[in-house]
Amino acid sequence: MISDKVLILFPYEININNGGPSGFLAHNLIDKPRDCFILSQDIIKMPPEKITKKIDYLIKRILFLWKNRGKDKGKLKEEFFYKYYFEKLEAKNYRYIFFHETIHFERFRKYISENQVIILQSHSPEIPSVEYRNWAPLNTEEISFREKAEKEAFKRADIIVFPNEGCVSIYETLITDRSKIKYILSGAKKDYNNDRKNNYELPEDKINLMYIGRRNKIKGFDIVLETFRKAREKRKDINLVIIGNGEKISEEGITDIGFSKNPIGWYNSADYLINANRQSYFDLSVIEALTTGIPIIMSDNFGHSYYKGKSSLIKTFDVDSPDELYEILTGNLEKRDYRKTENMELYEKNLTDGCYYERFKKFVREIRDTEG
Repeated sequence: MISDKVLILFPYEININNGGPSGFLAHNLIDKPRDCFILSQDIIKMPPEKITKKIDYLIKRILFLWKNRGKDKGKLKEEFFYKYYFEKLEAKNYRYIFFHETIHFERFRKYISENQVIILQSHSPEIPSVEYRNWAPLNTEEISFREKAEKEAFKRADIIVFPNEGCVSIYETLITDRSKIKYILSGAKKDYNNDRKNNYELPEDKINLMYIGRRNKIKGFDIVLETFRKAREKRKDINLVIIGNGEKISEEGITDIGFSKNPIGWYNSADYLINANRQSYFDLSVIEALTTGIPIIMSDNFGHSYYKGKSSLIKTFDVDSPDELYEILTGNLEKRDYRKTENMELYEKNLTDGCYYERFKKFVREIRDTEG
């Protein structure tokens, strides 16, 4: 078996503008030397939508459907894709397989042998099936599948990876006695910029607060919005800039940009970033923000407890005590001083993509020594 490299099995697009594992891999590994790992995209270079149009794929799928005639055709097509992908990768020959999604593990589970070492890292700030249920509560079949997938993945995983100890309790109901837990602190790139615009014009006579991300409960968007509105009743010199998909908000004091491929330009322009996660994994957006030096106002729970006391430019609050955020917003906020670089220094010291890569190489060396 191939034991000098870890196969990172991620069968979909790796894109720096995506959240979750897709963005994580784009930030941290896609451009790194393949001395201790290989991405599945290195072997199968075309995206799924092109794979499924190949002649040899279609012929093999027809034979697979014929052999399994009488079963649900849609499910068989899905099953065949993952079977084909695993075989094309020759994944059975790799001693170590690293999954970044529990549902990916479940799709490939039947093809994995007992002597293969499975490494798992889930990137969700809550149990994945719960996250999906909150998004699509009526899709009970998919919810059930995801519940099964996460249980099977955590049960089978030989090694479970988290960015830091604060993340572990998010997944405590899935962790078993046999689980070996390892920590690899995340990193992120700086200066990636898709539209070459380094900054944006924002009201110079306002303190510009920035929110970026999904507009949902786990991310605390409602906390940010409600607290900002309440604070603005007391002071009119604050402005909220919202970056991310969602129903557009049109009201005085709020600048709703919608989705942007250039978060760096907005970090460069705003006076503060606000992060009010009800549960925090270890957000790439916060690391990206640090690269620009923007001061940050953030909840410090779970994975984000890492940031407590790390920088004078990071103000933390207890998300379960909303008045704490209100007191910050109505307190001593001021226009950004670009001469202050403490957040940049924190990033350069521990959170660059290069830092992550060095930690990842050390992790691979350790599992080679211990897992054989």
